[in-house]
Amino acid sequence: MKAPLSSFVKESMSMRRISFLFACLLASLPVQAAEDLVLGQSIPLSGPLEPAGRAIRSGIEAYLKRVNAAGGVAGRQVTLKTLDDGYEVERHVANVRQLLEEDHVEALVLSAGTSQVEAAYPLIQKSGKPLVGTISGSSTLRSADKRLIFHVRAGYADEVKQMLAQMDIVGQATVFAVWQNDGLGKDAFGALQQHAAAHHVKVVGQAPVHPTSMDAAAVSSKIRQAKPDAVALLCITPCAAAMVSKLAAEGGWRGAMYALSVVNGEGLAKVAGESSRGVIITQVMPNPQQPNSPFVRQYQQDLRAHTGKSEYSYFSLEGYVNAMVAVEGLRGAQAGGGRSVAAALAALNSREFEGGVMVSAGDQRPPRPRRVDLSLINGDGKLVH
Repeated sequence: MKAPLSSFVKESMSMRRISFLFACLLASLPVQAAEDLVLGQSIPLSGPLEPAGRAIRSGIEAYLKRVNAAGGVAGRQVTLKTLDDGYEVERHVANVRQLLEEDHVEALVLSAGTSQVEAAYPLIQKSGKPLVGTISGSSTLRSADKRLIFHVRAGYADEVKQMLAQMDIVGQATVFAVWQNDGLGKDAFGALQQHAAAHHVKVVGQAPVHPTSMDAAAVSSKIRQAKPDAVALLCITPCAAAMVSKLAAEGGWRGAMYALSVVNGEGLAKVAGESSRGVIITQVMPNPQQPNSPFVRQYQQDLRAHTGKSEYSYFSLEGYVNAMVAVEGLRGAQAGGGRSVAAALAALNSREFEGGVMVSAGDQRPPRPRRVDLSLINGDGKLVH
């Protein structure tokens, strides 16, 4: 016996009502946002490189804020997870292990310390995830077995050769080297020994030091006895500040002082005061104080928007630059085809970015970033080119 037509109508209306209620329920649920793309970083936010580490993080965050405001990468926001390593090798390795094995970051960005990166590289190699940028110019990180490190700064050899060229130009024929007794200092001092003669400069003395527990008085005595025309400070900021201050306090020597780009010039001027005037520092980034290019103007604008301050530095600019390169690697990987971030970054080796920024994989020969400029701490304690 067929059901009355009214029964079919009622059943149809009931199904429509259920469908409508289900649709309303779905509409009321929160929309699941696309999962963030996370960059990981182990950097000194305490210890001897704290000011530099905090400036680096600000520069990265400023660039990522620009990217996210424009929709992120493939509709996904890009975030930064930063862990403090205090410039200690063991803490750095533990942080990298956490970021890669527990947090599963897409890539690492801008680590500090030659010895730190060397110790953590086996973890990077095992993961297949790249490290974009190091605050290190060591040749040991620019070798065939370090293909997952992507550099945007010149090497220590390039910086040392620029120092020696300047000494040659102004007739400084002898140099004394104060070098940090680790991967950083050994590499830079090796470059000094290798290239000095070609620039008509003779190394007349050297002192390996621990950057935060050195005997500055003993080293100062050796320098004054050697009477060099110049001193090359191949170490981080606390070491450079201690030597600049001690040499000025004890007197008896009036030569020139040179430092690597790992030295925070603004920080050196604050600590050493008048003693730091005239110190020459190599730089591997454009001048962050001079908005002579659209790229630097964009950096300044973004940093002001992020921090609320107009405190520009080489370190925050280096963070900004490395974030730009890391994001391009993410874009290449998200574009499809199953390409990894490391493979996407490798494809950037032939590209020149805004501001003349170049990228070089650790195993690329010759490495492309070679830019080195000289800056000087002036009478006002400011860095000028």
